[in-house]
Amino acid sequence: MFYWCLLTQPLSFGYYTYKHSLLWYGAFPGILIALCYPIMPFIIVLIVAVKKIQDLFVEDWTMAGPGRVFFLKPSNPVASFIWDCYLNQSMYVGQFILVGTDDTAISHTWIDTILNKEFWRATLDSVDARVPRQIGAWTGSAYMEYHPLGKTTDLVVKLNDSYLGIGDSFWNHGEDYNSLADLEVLLAEKYKGQEALILELVRPKKSEGVHSVDIITMRTPEDGVSILSILFWTDCTTDSSHSTQAGYTIDLETETITAPADWYSAYFTTMGTPRIGDKLPGLKKACEKAVAAHENIEHKWLTVVGWDCMMMEGDEAVFFEGNFAGARVPRRMFMNWTTVKLFVTEYFWPFGTGTSAQPGLQMGFGTKLIDKARVKTE
Repeated sequence: MFYWCLLTQPLSFGYYTYKHSLLWYGAFPGILIALCYPIMPFIIVLIVAVKKIQDLFVEDWTMAGPGRVFFLKPSNPVASFIWDCYLNQSMYVGQFILVGTDDTAISHTWIDTILNKEFWRATLDSVDARVPRQIGAWTGSAYMEYHPLGKTTDLVVKLNDSYLGIGDSFWNHGEDYNSLADLEVLLAEKYKGQEALILELVRPKKSEGVHSVDIITMRTPEDGVSILSILFWTDCTTDSSHSTQAGYTIDLETETITAPADWYSAYFTTMGTPRIGDKLPGLKKACEKAVAAHENIEHKWLTVVGWDCMMMEGDEAVFFEGNFAGARVPRRMFMNWTTVKLFVTEYFWPFGTGTSAQPGLQMGFGTKLIDKARVKTE
């Protein structure tokens, strides 16, 4: 795919590579790396080798939070090296397909400056999607009350600009705190100088336990939005879905678990599959909310969004947040030769069916891709 982009869109891909290299590797190293544009796949191999050495002394950011489960590497050192090369290469090339040459979009492959948690809550509110009630906010030094703290309110605290569950806290009333004064002490101890959201801790449907539904929506050239894929993360061991031990794909039309997501990372390759065939009622309505929310976003460069939600009693979905899905979509994009071929032959400008002159993603996968991928998986 790298050489396809190089041959079909050399100037656009070159500009993206330059901006991407400066952003991801710093000014001077980024310029040197960008100058190696025609042989970037081999340069990435060298970058991964250097990073492997660095990781012996400095913690890898993908391993920094509870969400590390989605990035865990194979135990075999050779396989681990190949995995890291794939991860770096797929995100570099895949994100070009998703964002093209838009500077704002490229910057969000590294850090979310616009798309923070408050942005996502406002977007979900705009379509009346259920979100956890915000009890208050922590400014870094003081507590701001939005709603009175209930006598038995369990809380989850999230950093406004964090990811992979880094900085999340789960505090139960009567165990971790008993009063507002206790809460302020906890916040001052753990979140000094950091902005955080204080939210009610929403409980999942009892029959499902703690879980997460990962819905990815994708913008189309007609300015519509379609569903790319749905994953179900389950068998969690804590109050956070980042403790998942199993992942599955779900068929939207039948709301049925169809196959294991054992392709997602090394951690899931040995998982069992007892949930195949189970239903997840309410999934269609959740997807309708996700599509409507994406359609309401004014930033047209935001081509793909990953929505994290959970099913409650009554089969209603509660949404926690959205994310720019630039790190998630390449795992679908390069899942197998079928998905790669579909991108090249049907969806990727200038030889696809898209009509926009903007390099980058032109058409959503939609049901067509998922159906083909499912056949391949089965």
